[in-house]
Amino acid sequence: MEYNSTNDFYLIFKPVYNKDGKLTDYVLKYVSDSFCDAAGISPGLILGKCFSEIAVENSDKLGFKDLYMVMNPYSKLKYATYLDNLERWYIISIFNADQNHKGDLIIYYIDITHIKQGSRSRFVYSESFHNKLFHIKDRQKILYRDKLTGLYNKNFFEEELARLDTKRQLPISIIMGDINGLKLINDAFGHKMGDSILQKAAEIMTASFREEDIICRVGGDEFVVLLPKTSEETALEIIERVKYKCEFNPLDYIRVNISLGAATKESEDTDIYEVLKKAENKMYFKKLKESKEAKISMIKSLKSRLEKITYETKSHYERLKNLSMKMADILNLSNREKEELMLLCEFHDIGKIGVSKSVLQKQGCLNDEEWEDIKRHSEIGYYIAKECKNASPVDELILLHHERWDGKGYPGLLKKDEIPVVARVFAIADAYDIMVTGTPYKDPMGNKQALNEIRDKAGSQFDPNLAEIFIKIMGEVEQVV
Repeated sequence: MEYNSTNDFYLIFKPVYNKDGKLTDYVLKYVSDSFCDAAGISPGLILGKCFSEIAVENSDKLGFKDLYMVMNPYSKLKYATYLDNLERWYIISIFNADQNHKGDLIIYYIDITHIKQGSRSRFVYSESFHNKLFHIKDRQKILYRDKLTGLYNKNFFEEELARLDTKRQLPISIIMGDINGLKLINDAFGHKMGDSILQKAAEIMTASFREEDIICRVGGDEFVVLLPKTSEETALEIIERVKYKCEFNPLDYIRVNISLGAATKESEDTDIYEVLKKAENKMYFKKLKESKEAKISMIKSLKSRLEKITYETKSHYERLKNLSMKMADILNLSNREKEELMLLCEFHDIGKIGVSKSVLQKQGCLNDEEWEDIKRHSEIGYYIAKECKNASPVDELILLHHERWDGKGYPGLLKKDEIPVVARVFAIADAYDIMVTGTPYKDPMGNKQALNEIRDKAGSQFDPNLAEIFIKIMGEVEQVV
């Protein structure tokens, strides 16, 4: 007889404790469909039942030898037995999934009929079987756990949704969740930070929901929670608990923001997938309302953080606006161009939040690798701005604000009139303000010296006509030599 892995199956029992914290029994939370088919047991009749009840009613089918040993969370029971109803030999392993013996009870059946070759002689327990048994938890993790968050995955969700869709689980509520601003975080900080946000969200949700609730990550930034025997009112209360914990459990300086929607199946006749769709629609409606606010909050948080790690301060933004608008008035820029210039002053260096702190605060010259890291900030800023409505009108200007008149800037190597006039005006105002106010690693210049620098770099770094206008505006023409 050839070996067939589909003959392997397992049951998972959840521990039940009394008010004194003493283990009293286990309740069946999962059983392989293959086992129910083979044993002739309806999953609907045994799911949610206590282990002691199932064992007594189905002792012959299950092959349990010692009920007391099975119920002992500290026991690691392994034995071979022949199940008459299945006409197959099995090695049965019973162990606690938690190393502290407070987790689920897992009973695993491994088909060894192919080794027995039809014989009912004594089975010799081998090292290979030992290894197989002790990798059950790993196998379970691979099949049903999300690697990043440790939550259940989409495969487990789909199985549980079908399993729980019974009359005895009514009312059953479903909560859909989606993290706001994850793309912005990925663009600004990289996917490592995005992964940390997902992990933090999973942590918050685990702390907010009840032990019996089933929390799953079903997509990149999407979560779904199954709440058996739960009214919609209770589900909404849990949502508020999640929102509260998000508010007061930030990751470093970034607050996790999750849009959540709930729906409830109250009648046996209702299609569970319609309930799922309803929860999803409610979640997306919430997301439309909350996403804008979340992104604005994110931008504020990023700017606040940036002020702490660089010379980029609110006063710097205000000085830039004053200098830039003086030039804008002289040049008769349109209202739209003036608005863009104001926004560029405010958001131009937002991308520096994605640059290493050690590079931003380094005193002295940057090496080639560090310089390349710095140059990334204009692209990072571009992606951040595209995700935020407040800054999106100037996303391309943020990308181009380090281009030079001679074509030696970055990232696009644009030159002369290829560079938008708003970006050219800003470049002069920004350079001047940095020179006269200084940085943590460079002393400030006097007004005359700064204007001389701008004149010296007119035609190379700066638009020569705009540079001359700026010098005249600052009222130092006759003194500059």
